[in-house]
Amino acid sequence: MLPHLVKFLQVGAVGFAIDAFVLWLLVYQVGWSPILSRGFSFVATIIVTFILNARYTFSADIRASSKSRYVLVQVAGVVLNFSVYSGLVLTGWLGPLGALVVGSALASAHNFLMLRRFVFVPVTSKAPPAAR
Repeated sequence: MLPHLVKFLQVGAVGFAIDAFVLWLLVYQVGWSPILSRGFSFVATIIVTFILNARYTFSADIRASSKSRYVLVQVAGVVLNFSVYSGLVLTGWLGPLGALVVGSALASAHNFLMLRRFVFVPVTSKAPPAAR
């Protein structure tokens, strides 16, 4: 589990950098609202981290991995992340980037546990994720 966690955190750092950059770009350079911008930064981050987590973190066979479970895990993570982010921004407790840190940390813990358990099938195994 520890090697997977270390790799997941590395991928998460890349994802966070992409997320923060897109958010910063859209909020502070383009002038979009923090809430609308967050939707776009999510999409960019999810695409990149799916590919990196499947191949690098979990050494998974993407075709054999459960895409529907992936979508469900990501939706739950997005809801968690976006709810925390929006709550912190709209209440004024934190600015967009601070709220991004808190929301991302909570969603990352959720996503690691769920992806590892229910989504990615190791290349060496053809068993469905729930059977492992």
